[in-house]
Amino acid sequence: MNNRFQCLRNLRIWVFAVTGGIIFALCDRLGYMLKNYGSIWAVSENPWHRTVIHRVLLRLPFSVAAVLLLLLLTDWLAGRIRSDRSGADTKQAGCVRRIWELLTGWKYSFYLLWLLFFLSFLPAFLGGYPGIFAADAPNQIGWTFSGWLTAHHPLLHTGILCGIFSLARSWGFSDNTAAAVYTVLQMAALSGIFAWVWKFLRQEKAPCWLQAGTICYLCVLPFHGLMAVYTTKDTLFSGIFVLCVMQIYQMCVSPQEYFSGWRRLFSGGFCFVLLFLFRNNGFHTLLLCMPFLLLVLRRFWKKLFLLLAGLLLLYQIYNGPLLRLVGAEPGNAREAYSVLMQTLGRTYVATGDIRPQEMDIIRPVMEEDTLALYTPNLSDPVKNLFHTEAFEENKVQFLKTWFSVGWRNKKIYIDAFLNTASAFWYPGTEEEYLEFVCFDIETDNPAYPHVRMTPVFSLFYRYYTAIGTEASFRQIPVLCELLSMGFYVWLMIYAALYVCWKRAYEKLLWMLPFWSYLLTGLFGPAALLRYGYPLMLGAPLLIFMIFRQKKDGDCRKM
Repeated sequence: MNNRFQCLRNLRIWVFAVTGGIIFALCDRLGYMLKNYGSIWAVSENPWHRTVIHRVLLRLPFSVAAVLLLLLLTDWLAGRIRSDRSGADTKQAGCVRRIWELLTGWKYSFYLLWLLFFLSFLPAFLGGYPGIFAADAPNQIGWTFSGWLTAHHPLLHTGILCGIFSLARSWGFSDNTAAAVYTVLQMAALSGIFAWVWKFLRQEKAPCWLQAGTICYLCVLPFHGLMAVYTTKDTLFSGIFVLCVMQIYQMCVSPQEYFSGWRRLFSGGFCFVLLFLFRNNGFHTLLLCMPFLLLVLRRFWKKLFLLLAGLLLLYQIYNGPLLRLVGAEPGNAREAYSVLMQTLGRTYVATGDIRPQEMDIIRPVMEEDTLALYTPNLSDPVKNLFHTEAFEENKVQFLKTWFSVGWRNKKIYIDAFLNTASAFWYPGTEEEYLEFVCFDIETDNPAYPHVRMTPVFSLFYRYYTAIGTEASFRQIPVLCELLSMGFYVWLMIYAALYVCWKRAYEKLLWMLPFWSYLLTGLFGPAALLRYGYPLMLGAPLLIFMIFRQKKDGDCRKM
C-alpha cells in the first residue's frame, strides 16, 4: 500500500494519466458527437457542453481518474506476477500453477483445445447452416465462373472458394453443400490457430489466469463463432495476422535464436506471405513495421533485409507475372482513395466551397451525381462510380485541387474522415456488425452461387441473429462497449500508455503490427467488424505483452 502512495507522488504517473485521460475523453466525446449530430462542430445551447471542447473538459476528470486507477491496478497485478515468478508466494500461486499444469500438461492438450474451439463454433454453424455466405464471396465465385478473374479480391481465397464449388457441382452436390464444406474447413483452420495462440502463451509461461481467460474468451465471445462461419477472406486473414504478431514478437525477443538458422526465418516468411495473399493491406501492414525492425534489429540486418527483399519480390511477382499468367485483371487502385472520395463527397453534399474551375477538374473523376451519393460511414456508393483512369491521367492536378478545396473546408474534411473511421475507436458506435444472412444475388445466373441459409437449430439461429443482424447487445450498458471494435483500440492505447510509463519501450515494437494494421484500416472504405476482427482476435497477445516479464535471453540492445 505504501508503494502505491509513493507511486502517486511520482510526477510521471500523473503525466501518463492525464495524457491517457485526454485521449480517451477525446475519443469518447468526438464519437458521441458524430453518432448524435454527424459532426464534431455542432453547437449546443447548454453552456456546460456548448462545443466539443466543453464536453471533453467535463469528461476529463473522470477519464484521468479512470486511467490512473487502471495504471495502479495493472502495476499491482504485474507486481503479483513478479512475486509469483520469484517464489515469494509459492504456497498459493504454486498450487494454482501445479493444478493448471496438471490440466494442460498432457501431450494431447493442444489437439483437445483445437477440438474444443472447433466445437465452440458449431452453434453458429448449425444455427446458420451452411454459414454466412455474404459480402464478397458470391461475387468472387460469380465473377470467376462468368469468365472475369480479378485481383480485386485475393486470388488465393477466390481459388479456394471456386475450387470447392467446382468440385461440388461436378459431383452433383448443391451450392449449399459446397458452402458448408468451405465453412467447415475454415472452422478447422481458425480453431487450429486459436489452439496455437494458447500454445504460444503456455510456452511463454504466461500467467495461468491469462491462459485460462484466453480459452474462455476465444470460446465464449460470439463474434468468434460468427467470423468462423463467415466466408469472407477476413476470417483467415485475421488468424494469419495473429500468427504474424507471434513471429514478430519472437523475432524481437530472441533475435539470436530466431536468426541463427533458416527454419524460423522461413516460417516467418511463410506467415508474412500468406498475410498479403489474403488481403492487400496485409503487405502494407508489414511494410510499415519493417523500418522499425531494421533499426532495432540492425545486428541481424542482413537476414532481415533478405526477408524484406524476398517479400517485396514475391509481392511484385504476385501483382505482375502471376496475374498475367492466370489471366487475372489487377485490382482497381480506387480502393486506396476512400479519403479523397469521402472528403469531396461530404463537401459537395454540405454545399461547401468548391469553385467552378475546381469542379471542372473533379468532374471527370467524380461527377455531381456520384458526389451526391456520399454516405458518412461507407465509401462504396461513391467508390463504385469513381473513374480511376481519369484520376491517374490527371493525378497531380486533382490532388492539388483536393488540397485547395480542403484548405477552405477544413471542418468538413475532418468530419468526413472521422465519420468513416469512428467505429474503429468509438465503443458506443451503432455501425453494422455482422449480418447473419446469406446473399443470393443474380438468382437467374447459373454461374453465380445460390446459397440459402437453412438453420438446423432455430434457437441458435435466433441467438446469432440477435447478436449479428440485430445487434441487440447495443441496448445493454457496458456489454455494448465490450462487444465493440472501439474497446479493443482503447486496449491498444492503454497498453502503449502503460509500457511507456514503465519505460518498457521494447514492447512497443512487439505491439507495432496492431498499430500498423489499424493505420491501414483508418484510411479504408469503412469501419466494419470484419475489418477490426484482427485486433479483437489478437487481444490476448496484447494483454500478455503488457504483463510479460523480462528474461535473461531477451534482446538487450533496443
